[in-house]
Amino acid sequence: MTKSLFTALTFILLCSAVTAQTLDSLRIAAQTAVDEGRFEEAELTALRGLRAAESVDDLAEIPFRFVLATIYVAREQQGFALSEFRRIIAINPAFEVDPVLTSPKIVTVFGQAKREYVEQVLSQPEAFRLPEADAKLSASWRSAILPGWGQVYKQQRVKATVFGVLQAVTLTAFVISIIETNSRKNDYLDVNVYGSPLLEERYNDYKSAYRTRNILGYLTLGIYLTNYYDALYAPVRKNTKP
Repeated sequence: MTKSLFTALTFILLCSAVTAQTLDSLRIAAQTAVDEGRFEEAELTALRGLRAAESVDDLAEIPFRFVLATIYVAREQQGFALSEFRRIIAINPAFEVDPVLTSPKIVTVFGQAKREYVEQVLSQPEAFRLPEADAKLSASWRSAILPGWGQVYKQQRVKATVFGVLQAVTLTAFVISIIETNSRKNDYLDVNVYGSPLLEERYNDYKSAYRTRNILGYLTLGIYLTNYYDALYAPVRKNTKP
């Protein structure tokens, strides 16, 4: 068992090392081709690098996307260059180009992409700009105060309406049932003649109202808790990618 585990771990480490080496080789080859003006070769190599980087993580895409953006700037394909730069900034918002080592034209296009990305992010609702865990926590206390408010905060209007309406209806029915149950109880207690048919009739009315009140109470509580847990655990839909 231990030997098999060791073999599996060794295999995983070897695969990771080979992948890292492949990505590094492709990055160097793509950058070299760009520096030498062989743009078609550089583009094909960068695209191969992007495909290989998909099995690693988003950060591994950045060097290849930067090469592609550089090529598109050189070809006067500003729209494609902006798209690649926006994707780089979306992966790593702290990414910057070196103004000393980078051509002024590339710096200008990158600056435009960064401004557009920042404007797009700032235009998003607060829940979309916060980290997922923080947004869920902010939504949960809102829904704890007012069912549906947390869903409004997360821009989930349909769910907000459903929870708000259901909670209002069940809570109203629950309050009415409490009043009705108390009224039926008083009617039952007002019968002073023991053994009267009216006594049993009013007791049955009270018992029916009591059961209805309990059912509505559990239903109201269930909807409230569902609303709260939905606000706390349901994913926040984000749309900050270019």
